Amino acid sequence: MNAPVPVSPTAHPLDPRSWEVTRADRASRALSLVLALVAAAAVYGGVGLITDRIGMTAQWLDGTPFTSWTLPGVALLAGVALPQAVAAGLAVTAHRWAAAAGILAGIGLVLWIAVQLVVLGRFFWLQPVVVLFGLAEIALAAWWSGHDGTA
Repeated sequence: MNAPVPVSPTAHPLDPRSWEVTRADRASRALSLVLALVAAAAVYGGVGLITDRIGMTAQWLDGTPFTSWTLPGVALLAGVALPQAVAAGLAVTAHRWAAAAGILAGIGLVLWIAVQLVVLGRFFWLQPVVVLFGLAEIALAAWWSGHDGTA
């Protein structure tokens, strides 16, 4: 395990050094689970879009730069599944930057949905669910990095 970097007890919450963790606890296990579930769902969705096995209507692509769901599927794998899986791996191993990775993965997930809404111009019931998962990742990672490990 990496040696902890001393951080002032008055460190600003946006100071990345305050996000470093040195132990695994309930917060890290919960964060690992959420990250892994989102990564698995993104792999399923990305592969489903690329292979056209989830039945997304091509009409939703009208007015977008895409003519098929292949590139959005690749983007889902690269932009969501990969960061979520990396963050999950870091959280499972209690790597010192795992909480920061969880926060960034959560922010990325929320931004993914924002970009999706802008590009597609359509609302789908799963979008707010995904945003809630992103917010949960941010909250769990912040909880993990911000408490004394007695949980």
